[in-house]
Amino acid sequence: MSSEPTAAWSPVEQEWLLRVPGRRNLAAQADTYNGAVSSPECPFCPAVGGTPASITARLVPSKHPMTPAAAHGPGGAEPLHWVIVYGRSHAHRLGDLPAEITLRFLELTARKTTELFRNSSVKAVFAFESVGDHFGPTVAHPHGQLVGLPFVPRRLTLGAERRRCVACAEIDRPDLDVVVTGHARLWAPPWARLPFEMVITPTEHRPDLASLSPAEMTSTAGLLHTGLRLCRLTYGGKTPPYLINVMQAPKGDISHHLRIELVPLHKDADTLKRPGGMELGLGVYLNPLPPEAAARILREALAEVREDVA
Repeated sequence: MSSEPTAAWSPVEQEWLLRVPGRRNLAAQADTYNGAVSSPECPFCPAVGGTPASITARLVPSKHPMTPAAAHGPGGAEPLHWVIVYGRSHAHRLGDLPAEITLRFLELTARKTTELFRNSSVKAVFAFESVGDHFGPTVAHPHGQLVGLPFVPRRLTLGAERRRCVACAEIDRPDLDVVVTGHARLWAPPWARLPFEMVITPTEHRPDLASLSPAEMTSTAGLLHTGLRLCRLTYGGKTPPYLINVMQAPKGDISHHLRIELVPLHKDADTLKRPGGMELGLGVYLNPLPPEAAARILREALAEVREDVA
């Protein structure tokens, strides 16, 4: 049986899925991590391609791709699954590192997205960071991932048929605002699935990261870094399990409003909101914290954030 990843359509969910037999033998870091802040066995700690491990972010082709390499020009097959590596210590995550690394994370995502869209087989690009054993990351070293997809996932088409952009329609909701700058907004969406879910959106309608001006990119990265700090402050000083979802427009879709979803799993300083039967079985989320209340709690925690978000 081939180990190459393939895409398959689910007529029940009306959504694509990826079959990844090459990832069958990967173990979650929760099953292998011994608590060390670095390891000679780690693929990112010693060196990658002869470059010493550094605190700056860099792109590395995935050794266990979720999507197959695709033919592209005379250079042959092009990797579509990339790892964004940052930091020197397994004890750190994106929010622990300088804000410049968050900016670099988004800049690399913008650049690689533009490159991948030149490949005719790529219809959408998804970048994300998953932190916490709940999500089963297989490498303890801090990293994000970026995947070029041969299809457009349903969550990147939500609202595409509306006459008015959903994100733009919610701009005039100050009760949901956490931080607003001249270029971007950190807010609690009214459709939040989990208690402290946040969204970062550019103030102007922009489809993807590559369409942001330098000032918009810097502001967006600053708000993402602030959001990560707020996750920790509202979870008793610890980093909760969380997802960063960079939701960029599918290729050629200018109706899509770029959003970066920051989805932590905590519901207060001591407990997590774990998905249950309704969430996993039906896809219906039960959120115990109204987004207006979440936004107020997050605004109150802002005083403890020691960084410039302008």
